[in-house]
Amino acid sequence: MTVLFYLLVSLCLVIIKTTLIPGMPLLERFYDLLIPIVIYLSLFRPLREGVPLVLFFGLMMDSLCGGPVGLYLTTYIWIYAGMRWTGQFLSTGNMLLMTLAVAIGVAFECLVLLVYMLLLAPSAVPPADAARTVAYQIIWALLTGPVILIIIGRSQKLLDVWKERIFPDWLDMNQE
Repeated sequence: MTVLFYLLVSLCLVIIKTTLIPGMPLLERFYDLLIPIVIYLSLFRPLREGVPLVLFFGLMMDSLCGGPVGLYLTTYIWIYAGMRWTGQFLSTGNMLLMTLAVAIGVAFECLVLLVYMLLLAPSAVPPADAARTVAYQIIWALLTGPVILIIIGRSQKLLDVWKERIFPDWLDMNQE
């Protein structure tokens, strides 16, 4: 049920990112909305939920967005692994650290895209406003990342309460 919840949320965010946001002048340089979900999954959900979802997110974004093949899959796997490893050493309840994690994830995705560009077309020149776009994306991540993480966390808690009310006996059997 939790996996289905994240699949639905991710599909909604992808639809928002690919259809609504590009048409809004203020938001045209918005970052990838699945990065906060990947970070949340890496820090707060077990591997059996996180890994399949991250793979699905990467394959879905690679097939829908028309970017270089494997860009999103590579980025999401590295962000997931890096945040999972980092979460062992840092307080995952600290919202400042979570905000920085989203900003670092966005910057990392931009770096991976730049490396892809350099590998696929070494003579190509990055767009003139690439640095400005990255800066805008990081600023947007700093402003909206915590909000998205809070919404995901609260939704997960509500989902857990709802599952416990509907399936109390089933949850007890799984914990044994």
